[in-house]
Amino acid sequence: MDEILYGVLAEGVGRYLDGVDRLAAAAPEAAGAELRRLSAAWRALLGLHRPAGTRHRCSGCAGRAAICTVWRVASAYFLRRIRA
Repeated sequence: MDEILYGVLAEGVGRYLDGVDRLAAAAPEAAGAELRRLSAAWRALLGLHRPAGTRHRCSGCAGRAAICTVWRVASAYFLRRIRA
């Protein structure tokens, strides 16, 4: 994945997850805990799929695509707000 594209995606997804964390702080205790857990899980998963190496491919995927599936899903749901 291109370093600039990764930076833009990572920043946008990070802002979205920061917003989820803010909502969690204002939510009732049980709901807030679950929102924080989901946010932390996404951050960990995206960290495992951070592009690396000379070709900037995802180190967690064996695929040849420029953008791995994990980052595609995060982009679709968190940046474009696709409804499931």
